[in-house]
Amino acid sequence: MAFSTQFIGSSGNPRTAYNIDWSVGLIGSNTREDVMLVQALLRIFYYELLGFNGGFDPPPGENAVIVVDGQKGPITQRHIVHFQEQAIARGQNLKPDGIFDPYRAVGASSTISKTRYALDLLNNGCANLCDAQGIDNYSNLPNRQDMPLLLRSALKRVKKTASKYTYVAPQT
Repeated sequence: MAFSTQFIGSSGNPRTAYNIDWSVGLIGSNTREDVMLVQALLRIFYYELLGFNGGFDPPPGENAVIVVDGQKGPITQRHIVHFQEQAIARGQNLKPDGIFDPYRAVGASSTISKTRYALDLLNNGCANLCDAQGIDNYSNLPNRQDMPLLLRSALKRVKKTASKYTYVAPQT
């Protein structure tokens, strides 16, 4: 389930970022709230910030704004792959796997592939570009009435680590 996480930004001020518990994409778990968060961030980045996002255009042929419905269909998948391809083309060290994994910490790299987490880069882009434009589309995500109640409720939960990384061994 999607959630909020608190961290100290580069300015020394507290910030909020959004994370998912399970992978979203090609072979991800694709839980509804996690997919909704990815869709919401892609919507902010590609459509609400269009013209102010450094030339990151939506995937070719996508004429309608991505719907935040929690269904990981072909449109969502095209956006995920397109974001990864564009980030790599701009010099980001990402694994082009068609999946958004939960990130372990803001700004952290994967412990296995040693690449950046695409979801962390998307969060960072949304946050910084919204700040630069003086809009709260990103920071106010848990309260936006145009987002599904299920997502808004999920983002009101604050925790540090995605469930994917908090394995607890069974008691014997």
